[in-house]
Amino acid sequence: MQKYSITAAACVALAAGFAAAPAPAAAGPFDSIKKAVKKVDKKKREAEEVVETVERVRQGATGSTRGGFANRGSTSNSPRTARAPGHAGNAGPAPAKYTGQLKCANLGLGNAFVGREGKYTFSQGISTEERTGLTERTNVSAQNGCFFPGLGVGDVLYVEVDKAKYKKYDYKIQCVSYDGSEQLDNVHGPKINNYKGKDVMLHTGNSLGFTPTASGSNSSRSGAYDKYLDGRGRTMITFNFASLHTDKAGTDFYCQWFDKNSGKSALAFTYRRGPAG
Repeated sequence: MQKYSITAAACVALAAGFAAAPAPAAAGPFDSIKKAVKKVDKKKREAEEVVETVERVRQGATGSTRGGFANRGSTSNSPRTARAPGHAGNAGPAPAKYTGQLKCANLGLGNAFVGREGKYTFSQGISTEERTGLTERTNVSAQNGCFFPGLGVGDVLYVEVDKAKYKKYDYKIQCVSYDGSEQLDNVHGPKINNYKGKDVMLHTGNSLGFTPTASGSNSSRSGAYDKYLDGRGRTMITFNFASLHTDKAGTDFYCQWFDKNSGKSALAFTYRRGPAG
């Protein structure tokens, strides 16, 4: 450290001309570490804000086709009022030759809903911000233990299961058209777990009144929802349904989330594929 030698006369002159400045506090042994942590936290927040901005711009420019959602504790249910692009109606009754083979894995299905992706707003101070999430929610119950019929393009099926009983990597999607002429697998079938906790746990103060809620970035809300599910011993599964431009009339499919080891399904559903809008 650089040292300074000051004579008594100089000290008297300085004291006469200027008020004494307070001595800076001695740096603690952890100050440099605290500063480094603050810088990392700031850069993390900035990175999250950039990602969210890019995502909002992307969705605003291209539109979103994931669709779907339900109430998490709210008393307000918003029915789906308009068909999504490519929607050709909902699937008709499934053939008995498929439903008759269904064996449920008994994973404690519950809190199920069908919804669509949409936009909502929330206020912070005098500013109003917009986000996307699952905004049109209709609560549904499984038939025959684990069967959810009558879905269509743009719908999202949300289901919770007991986390301790569910081994997600044991399951694969199987879909077959009602007439048996077409089969869909994990690549060409419905999207699985395409939605995260942020899509269900909307921002606090959201315009739809859905609860529970959390504040902060998309990633922090997803983490908050994961903790909310963990605290109840649950995990979430989502399925959503894409269109196909060549399927003008629409094709009905029977699907099951199937474990080949046990021969049982976590759940099954039907949906009608339609042309792109």
